[in-house]
Amino acid sequence: MYEASKPQSQRLHQFLAEMTRLVELSPAEDELMTQARQLMVPLLAHDDWLHPELSQAHSHHPQLYLIYADPAKRFSVVSMVYGAAQSMPIHDHTVWGLSGVLRGKTSCQPFSKMSDGRWVPAGFQIDMVPGDIEAVSPRIGDVHKVWNPMPDQACVCIEVYQGNIGETTRHFYREDGSRHVFVQAYANLPGMPIANTAQQLTATAVLPAAATAPPTITARTPLHDAEPLVSTTATADHRFRLSTYTEVKQALLDKQEMALVDVREEHAYAQSHPLFAIQLPLGRIETDAWQRIPRRDTPLVLFDNGEGLSVRAAQLFQRIGYSDVRIFQNGLAGWAAAGGELFSDVNLPSKAFAEWVEAQRKTPSFSAPEVKALMDSGADMVLWDVRQFDQYHTMTVPGAVHVPGGELVLHARTLAPSATTRIVVCCDGRTRSILAAQSLINAGIPNPVCALRHGTIGWQLAGFELTAKAQQTYGKYAEEDRKKTAASALALLFRAGVKRIDKQELQQMQADANRTTFVLDVRTPPEYALGHLPGAISAPGGQLVHATDRYLAVRGARVVVYDSDGVRGCMAASWLAQMGWETYVLKDVSTSQFTETEIPTPNLPATVEPVKEVDPATLKAWLANRTNLSLVIDVGDSSHYVKKHIPGAWWLLRSQLTQDFTRVHKANRYVLTCDDGMASRYAVAELQPLVRSGIEVYWLPGGNAHWMAQGFSTQQGESYVASPRIDTYRRPHEVSDHSAQALQAYLDGGQALVEQLRKDGTHGFKVI
Repeated sequence: MYEASKPQSQRLHQFLAEMTRLVELSPAEDELMTQARQLMVPLLAHDDWLHPELSQAHSHHPQLYLIYADPAKRFSVVSMVYGAAQSMPIHDHTVWGLSGVLRGKTSCQPFSKMSDGRWVPAGFQIDMVPGDIEAVSPRIGDVHKVWNPMPDQACVCIEVYQGNIGETTRHFYREDGSRHVFVQAYANLPGMPIANTAQQLTATAVLPAAATAPPTITARTPLHDAEPLVSTTATADHRFRLSTYTEVKQALLDKQEMALVDVREEHAYAQSHPLFAIQLPLGRIETDAWQRIPRRDTPLVLFDNGEGLSVRAAQLFQRIGYSDVRIFQNGLAGWAAAGGELFSDVNLPSKAFAEWVEAQRKTPSFSAPEVKALMDSGADMVLWDVRQFDQYHTMTVPGAVHVPGGELVLHARTLAPSATTRIVVCCDGRTRSILAAQSLINAGIPNPVCALRHGTIGWQLAGFELTAKAQQTYGKYAEEDRKKTAASALALLFRAGVKRIDKQELQQMQADANRTTFVLDVRTPPEYALGHLPGAISAPGGQLVHATDRYLAVRGARVVVYDSDGVRGCMAASWLAQMGWETYVLKDVSTSQFTETEIPTPNLPATVEPVKEVDPATLKAWLANRTNLSLVIDVGDSSHYVKKHIPGAWWLLRSQLTQDFTRVHKANRYVLTCDDGMASRYAVAELQPLVRSGIEVYWLPGGNAHWMAQGFSTQQGESYVASPRIDTYRRPHEVSDHSAQALQAYLDGGQALVEQLRKDGTHGFKVI
């Protein structure tokens, strides 16, 4: 508490007392703001009254501290602290407010909305120094961008707002008109000083008792790169339990079962997330959750970055039967403020693990010029591309043969001309080639082995050309070679501490209702399609190790893998065990046990209400009828939409359906679709309240695949894209206009992961 007896505190208490008397008079807004501005002038004339704890800058983002909250919630006083060069993106306040500079400088650019929905700068930039005060209100102008122009000094603003600004729902805006809801929570920690007035007014609504109040606002520049930046405040009105960093970290260290779920779209997720957080966006929860998180009493901890998605997702998870749903307190900013590391890119556990392996084992690699020199000299060497075939086929190093990571060890002895032939493996960057090279070494393959350092990216950066539409791929292995490799793979399995179990032990695991057990078939998809064990998931070994977050959503779960050759399962299991998974290999497996030949049909939850269906032929007739306009809305993958979609269909991001539907043309009937028709089935209930009374909303079962199976025509392009395409993330090398700087920065980011892992301390990696 501020002590009213201290001269410095008396300035604040005097202001609070006068401000309280002013609001009690209930003057009109313009008169109130005029008088409040006058009351702020003497307060801003001195900077000795603000407690030091309420003026601390954060190294990465602005901080909002509560100084005083009126008990009747008529006004609040806060300090907004910008670190050097930090900024807030375009945002509103939804209430009247006054912001005055106490220390440093700020710059502010007001924005106004155009008729087409875009936000554009309105008027001149405002540069403020100590004593300057800016007013905001929905009545006079409420949307602006604020930043600290000083590169080496923090800035402190004292702000007065209507109500309690830490409980007020507000919005971030992009210049294209899209917006994101946020509540800007306070950065106060327990015990920080909060003011009482001289009349002993009691501050209320500061922070809930359960809150540890990590900072809840982050900022990045430039603006067009920024996603919603503020986490839902702990005071948000919802019934879900809040999780803290301390309890999540301890659960990870104790290897308790838990699913950390980031419910944002993939582009936002790729920018920043905890190491073991999987990505399951709001629009895919009903279709994917039961398969990815099969045990419905698994503890779920949901993350967003202030968009309000966590609460919406929690409601969905609860509706489809999950009983232990929690929201991470203050989202990503809360995680970072509590000391947790935030990682960028996708498939991060595997990517970080590969860097850890290279650091521990010094996995050999040759640079692109070194490999090119070997090739040009006619050296005894082979070059194998270990990615998926479509990636290899799109672009690879000239002369490379496709040998996917999961097949590599099994086929190496047969494919290499002799035991002295140098094997060079490559991918598009680092992860798969590091693990592929180390797999060959671990499995005792006698050949000299190395990775092409930085893969196809490194090849391009060295100035060498890649080749497109390559077709060379691996063939059959020799049985004698398989036997040798199986013996060394089994020895590696024992070194990694992986147990082998029989079918009866597997059944006992699966019958245990208190544990999650994933059963994975690590053979190729064609082999899986010919026959597999009932209930098993197809997870080709190389892809499984490369993308564990895609296949294994529950950290702490048990993993059982199998093959038909004694090599691929051992190799995959040895890596999973080193990554901290409780892993087993199913022994004595024969192809006669692969009785299941059907690809499992996902078990999906029911919709909230029954949906009206339409078949492709009827839909085609509707679309041809111009007197009774029908419109298709596609809520599937945006990249698939751009390549091929139903003629005239609009694409909307399901998580933003409510706000983006206003951009869609009006129609007398709407039909929802997506790639396979699954997610669109659940979007019907969300669209129906947005249309006029009497307008019908239908669902196309089977989605676009069903439409195309009838031989009906399609369109391509982005003509009717109504939402930002943030559902997919493209790495720099996947973007056609990439720069050398972007490629190098991507590689550098991967190599920096080892230090991040050391700071994070939850990874549990143990390299043998």
